[in-house]
Formats: sequence, structure tokens, C-alpha cells
Amino acid sequence: MVADVEGPQAVVEVVAYDPAWSERFRVEQRLLSEALPTALSVEHFGSTSIPGLAAKPIIDIMAVVPEADAVVTDLRSLEKLGYVYRPMAFPEEHDHLFFAKDTAGVRSHHLHVFGVTSLVPEANRVLRAYLAATPDAGRRYEAAKRRAAELHPYSRAQYGAAKEEMMTYLSAEARLWNQSTRRQSEKGW
Repeated sequence: MVADVEGPQAVVEVVAYDPAWSERFRVEQRLLSEALPTALSVEHFGSTSIPGLAAKPIIDIMAVVPEADAVVTDLRSLEKLGYVYRPMAFPEEHDHLFFAKDTAGVRSHHLHVFGVTSLVPEANRVLRAYLAATPDAGRRYEAAKRRAAELHPYSRAQYGAAKEEMMTYLSAEARLWNQSTRRQSEKGW
């Protein structure tokens, strides 16, 4: 992801898990369900969605809509909620829209809107489930995030790049775990 803010005002900080994150998401979910009436789902994902996992205190939200392009034709409902469209955040993914929201001058939410044909939402769900079910994986991810934040406290882009290798490993592990879990479920184990 391309960061939209760099420099001292964009301090990257990884903090201990906060149980209030899930309530902050639920509040936003209600608002977004009204602002995006065609959304098929509005879900909490990313580190703040995993109990016990340290994270940047920014709520990551994933919405799946029938067609992503339709959302950008009228942004007023999202803008009223404080979301700012960042069209160049994911330029290589035409069906992935990104919005950022600040609260009291501090980044508080990231909204990722995907078209229904995108494979990314399911990959995000699988990774979320894997990290929640596998404490060792969560600890490895948390350690990578803390190192990345220490190395790049003033660049969201460099922070993201620094933890990318661990994300790639964990995503692969999550896919294997998901396949194994499904096979076990199908066999009744």
C-alpha cells in the first residue's frame, strides 16, 4: 500500500491490544452499512480484529460490494462519515478502493472496499482466522510489526514494506491451515 502521509505527523506506533477496538468497529459497521446500502458485508479485519494481538490503533474495515466502481460515483455518504478516498493507494487493483478516516486529527480507520469478484476478502478472512487460532503465528506477526515500527516510525509505506515478508509467510501458512481445516471438517474429525 502507498502511504498517504509521511513525516513526524504520521508516527507508526504498535500498541498493546485494546478490547475497545471491537466496539469501535461495531459503531463504524452500523454507520457504513447505511452509507453503503448495497454492501454484501462490512467486516473487521487486520490486527485490531484479533483479540490479544498488538497493532497500530487503526481499525481496518473491509466492505464487499457488488461493484467497486459504483461506490466512487457518489462519495458523499462516506465523506459525511469522515472518510477520504485515496485513489492511488492500490493502483494495481482496480476493484480495491481505499479510504482513510481521522478522528481528532489522528488516523483512526482504514476502509477497504472490494468488488464481489475480488479474491482479497476471502484471503483476509482466512488470515484473520489463522492468526486468531494460532498464537505462535500471532506472536511472529506482532514481533515483525514491532520491528517494522521501530525501524520506520515516520513512514507508513516503509513500515508496510518492512513487515511484508512476514505477511507473505503467514498468508501462505494460513492458506495451508485453511485447506487442512476444511479437509478435517469434511471428514468429520
